[in-house]
Amino acid sequence: LVEIGLLARDPDGLYRLGPHTLELSRAFLGQTDFHSEFQRAVPELGVLPEQTLVCAVLRGRDVVYIGRRPGTSPLGVSYEIGMRLPAHVTATGLSILATLPEAEVEELYEGTELEQLTERSIGTVKELRERLATVRKRGYAVDDGETVRGMTCIGATVTGDAGETVGAVAVSMPKGGRSSAQLNSDAADLRALVERISRGLGAP
Repeated sequence: LVEIGLLARDPDGLYRLGPHTLELSRAFLGQTDFHSEFQRAVPELGVLPEQTLVCAVLRGRDVVYIGRRPGTSPLGVSYEIGMRLPAHVTATGLSILATLPEAEVEELYEGTELEQLTERSIGTVKELRERLATVRKRGYAVDDGETVRGMTCIGATVTGDAGETVGAVAVSMPKGGRSSAQLNSDAADLRALVERISRGLGAP
């Protein structure tokens, strides 16, 4: 907790809240409407009940998770509120990055060595550009074991009243647990969910 800035240690050995908690609180408060609509829309639509659903926002080159809905399946990834992950390895992050102008992505990752969480993670900016082009064409992002081995995530963006990207929602599941047809159905359900959330935020 000290290393990631959630706690700070005083010279006398006592712990106090660290500077990163302020960043997390700002991220959450800045996206309260997004989180509220996520909380309303998930039970309203009743989609993907077995799978874990999360919502996240982009902060620099990371995504910060601000909401979750655990699924009924005993298998899955545990996402903690406030957890940060590199955007380029996650479905939420890739979907958000794909909405940015290419020049902004280049500036964001200029001179950066991409962190790889698994052997399948994107390793170069060139690979990232190619993946983002695929995400733009497809309309959603897929994390195929790039964050956690053996897990698949599908992510899509949520837009606000001015058509801006406010964050993304993703569904997470064991990689071998779904057929191609089921994954296509999951993607369609996710798209319906983010469209419902976007409408709740006043998106065109």
